[in-house]
Amino acid sequence: MAIHPYDLPPGVDISGFSKSGLSIKFLPKNEMGNGSVAKERFQVGLGFWWFLDKSENSTARNFIFSSVVWLGLVVSVALVLALKFVWPDFLGGVAWLSFGRLRPFHVNGALFGWLSMSSLGIMFYILPKLTGARLWSERLGNVTCLLWNTVIVLSAVSLPFGYTQGREYAEYVLPLDLMTVLCFMLLIYNAFKTVALRKEKAMYVSLWYFLATLVWAPIIFLVGNNFMMDWTGLGGRGVVPGVNDAMLNWWYGHNVIGMWFSTLGLGIFYYFLPVLTKNPLYSHRLSMIGFWTLAFFYVWNGQHHLVYGPGPDWLESVAITFSVLMVIPVFAVVYNFFKTAHGKWHLIFDSSYEALPVRFLMVGGLAYLLTCTQGALINAPRTTNAYFHFTYWTVGHAHLAFLGSFSFINMAAIYYIIPRITGIQMNHRLANWHFGLFTAGIIVFLGILHTAGIIQGAMWMAKIEEIDFLTDKVILRPAVEFIDVVRALHPFYFTVMIGAGIMVSGIMIFVFNVIRTVYATPYTVPQTAPSNAPADTVKRDEKQRGREGTRE
Repeated sequence: MAIHPYDLPPGVDISGFSKSGLSIKFLPKNEMGNGSVAKERFQVGLGFWWFLDKSENSTARNFIFSSVVWLGLVVSVALVLALKFVWPDFLGGVAWLSFGRLRPFHVNGALFGWLSMSSLGIMFYILPKLTGARLWSERLGNVTCLLWNTVIVLSAVSLPFGYTQGREYAEYVLPLDLMTVLCFMLLIYNAFKTVALRKEKAMYVSLWYFLATLVWAPIIFLVGNNFMMDWTGLGGRGVVPGVNDAMLNWWYGHNVIGMWFSTLGLGIFYYFLPVLTKNPLYSHRLSMIGFWTLAFFYVWNGQHHLVYGPGPDWLESVAITFSVLMVIPVFAVVYNFFKTAHGKWHLIFDSSYEALPVRFLMVGGLAYLLTCTQGALINAPRTTNAYFHFTYWTVGHAHLAFLGSFSFINMAAIYYIIPRITGIQMNHRLANWHFGLFTAGIIVFLGILHTAGIIQGAMWMAKIEEIDFLTDKVILRPAVEFIDVVRALHPFYFTVMIGAGIMVSGIMIFVFNVIRTVYATPYTVPQTAPSNAPADTVKRDEKQRGREGTRE
């Protein structure tokens, strides 16, 4: 079987392939180096002037560390919100602690604080690996990290105090929008300059996803935030009011998921899939089919959030059609995933430290399949949309995407990256507790939300036929009053709170593990790499990578 070099994971020596393509040779190299040196550099990066640090991987380090800190904060707020469902008067009487004020901060903190910053940090770690060149400017990357953190801090103050534009995922007021756009510009410049200086001629699929994301995201953000339309920055009418504003908002809301979080996440997934499984990527060509079909199909899907709303029916039909067509890029990714991971599924149940990132990655891949199949075949079509759309099923679907899919993928990458940029191994026992609690909590949390959504939809859809004796027409009235539906769901709120508590416990263990690793006493890493060293730590020869040194 002929294997194209594009179909190899980063760091695989193609000379080790036999003619049948069955023999794979991985060339190990200890990337971490001396732990004391790595630790010293990390401590410099944590000083007051950390944003001026220009040491290697400092940008990746600071983005990842910041994201983990924000994760701990936003899940704490999430637990407060879960408690409010059970006890609505909890922390009542204070406006900025009300549900309506805390939820926007929780959502934006989770999306732009945790998920965006961790994805960007991982991207900045991967870029030098795939280009053979150092990041163009670590200092510029750290300044970008500082600016991004500033946006999140200001949003943590402005949103609870009611300064919001009132649009889902677009709550930031105008000054924060401007700062976010500046962050995008700095990210684009740094990433594209790095790729322009690459020594690797071939562009692995992860680079396609990263670069395309950085092109699409600023445009989506500008349009979706009513940029240049509402100069008050406080939710005024702008030039696209009413129904058109709702349609624009959900064009943005869906595309910020699909063309920012999903594409960054898939770039990370495609990089670590062959690295962690130590199998070559099944098909680079199939990965590119998935990339281009996602780019073409995803942008039309936003209107399926407003099915049976006041928008045009033809636009709903277009959105539903392309939502169903999304099964093409999804199954391209998933088929590549299953074929590449062939023979490695037992690692999900392997509690060893070496298998830890693989467990997170594989669960994330399975959750991605479930998320996208659910969105394309259940949430979008009119018949099922009428049943599920305004229920807790949709809430469960959203959390499945962000927590089940991309949070698992990013956590896998962080467990892999942190020891390599600090020189310190993370605590194995804490990591296993994190995996167990986080997985169990998500199963309970999402299982109950989806079940509650099914019951909620059934109660809302139940109708009683009555005859209007004046007009002799049949009138359909709700069989269950709205307040009775709320009362019936109260036991589910309690169970969701328990699931959230289990999940948050696992996440806080993860946060603690990362922080203690950062500040732990350094040790010296042996200079001889273990035989199962990850594939992307291969030291390539000078001719191929333009670096000094020889293959080990």
